[in-house]
Amino acid sequence: MFQPFEVFEYHIDKVSKIIAEKSGASLKAVNKKLHRCYFENYFDGISARTIIVENGYIDRDFLNDYAEYYVKCFKHYRRKCTRLHFFRSLLSSEDLDALLSSGPDDFSESKFQEAYLGFIVVKPLPQTVIGRTCLTAYPSDSGRRYFPILRPYKANLFGLSLRTKSLAFQEQDKVVAACATSALWSVFHGTGMLFQHPIPSPVEITKKATDNFPIEDRAIPSHGLNIAQMAHVIRNIGLEPILVHVRNHYILKGVLYAYLKGAVPLIMGIRLYDVTGKKAHLMGKHAVAITGYSLGLSEAKPLDNIGFLLKASQIDKIYVHDDQVGPFARMKFDGKKVVFDQEKETKETSSISTSWRGDNGNGPIGSARAVAECVLIPIYHKLRITFETIHHSVLFFDLFFEQLREKGFLPSLVQRLEWEIYFTTINKVKKDLLNSKTFNGSYRKDALTENMPRFIWRATAHNQDSPVLDLLFDATDIEQGNFFLRAIEHDLIIAKVLRIVAKEEAVVKNFAESPANRILEWFKEQPID
Repeated sequence: MFQPFEVFEYHIDKVSKIIAEKSGASLKAVNKKLHRCYFENYFDGISARTIIVENGYIDRDFLNDYAEYYVKCFKHYRRKCTRLHFFRSLLSSEDLDALLSSGPDDFSESKFQEAYLGFIVVKPLPQTVIGRTCLTAYPSDSGRRYFPILRPYKANLFGLSLRTKSLAFQEQDKVVAACATSALWSVFHGTGMLFQHPIPSPVEITKKATDNFPIEDRAIPSHGLNIAQMAHVIRNIGLEPILVHVRNHYILKGVLYAYLKGAVPLIMGIRLYDVTGKKAHLMGKHAVAITGYSLGLSEAKPLDNIGFLLKASQIDKIYVHDDQVGPFARMKFDGKKVVFDQEKETKETSSISTSWRGDNGNGPIGSARAVAECVLIPIYHKLRITFETIHHSVLFFDLFFEQLREKGFLPSLVQRLEWEIYFTTINKVKKDLLNSKTFNGSYRKDALTENMPRFIWRATAHNQDSPVLDLLFDATDIEQGNFFLRAIEHDLIIAKVLRIVAKEEAVVKNFAESPANRILEWFKEQPID
């Protein structure tokens, strides 16, 4: 007899059994997945205690995949899925029976909502069974962890509206998708909210990727997408791809922080290395969606011999949607390097920890490491100024600023400024300004009413965690233009020094041809009160 729902006390073994039973996969295959180990730690971290199984669930994304491929197979595949809901408090079937029989009241509805942790859709397939998954992210840990791209998701459980903040995840389906497709799908769930575009299903992404490309392989089944195909999909939905080649972890951290804080998710292309032997060997290439970061290092690391301090260098972990591991999977910058042979040479390069197993899947968790190759950023097509351009401008301005500090013009500063550079919107900037207690009078009013573009690059200089200066740049301008908009001066004494010095031609002539010149010209034009 069909049961619309079942209720169980949470245990990872129970989760595995339910997934095996509802998908038709073998329990052995389910337990062998990296997801099993990952979910055990994850559900412990978010304190799961109850599972409610919603049977006969129709999932839109799987239905699209089903209509495109599975319905045409000789073997009969079911089109309905199962959805597992997780809660952080103990609930019983009697609790749900009472709610469905008597109707909700404020207490019963809030009892379910306050305990809700999100859901996992189980697909009726023999192997790739983890469908659309929306689970609450790890707690912030006193502000160390950041997940700027979370969006609200609603789940209707027999009329009961449940909500969670997450970013959708699903396991790679090698028939209609590949790791790059899954990463794109998750990323589009974030950019769809920010830039207002439709979110394609995995099968739609795969088909878009192969439009107008030579016939090197079949579109479906898909065996993976290259960078050009991924960029083609991004353009197809109305965004523009920015490709950043990762030369070192300083660049990687700076780019990740700059766009993630602006609620723009990214795709990272990596090489996976098995490190169970004396020398690492390449397992293959992979793509993950970057969804968050941890500022776990106590202080910023100076840039080489320049000394420039970027807040992004405090990142010690990133959180990724890795379709072969799970949502918000940790990858750590632990300083370890991998040594491998390439083109008859032994090479060594920086790497990041993963939750993958080396030794053909038989090694311990973490015995495969990642080497970042590139980052692909889907951005609104009118955004033309990149992080690299802003970074150069701020770096040269910091060199000018540091000269003033070292010569004693800024006695209130006992150490070098630390910079935070990120993409944002003018509405967020003005909201911060409106809530600030630093500004008053006409300065505050003029800054709030000044007409500026919607998308902004913001560079904030901090002195011992206190903001000193905000530099605002037009993200929609062209590099040849004067894309610096204005400064927001938090420290009036420092602001006065900058305005005075900027009017001294002999002082600023060394920076006349530098990227900082646009900023100094703005200070030069400001009156000295």
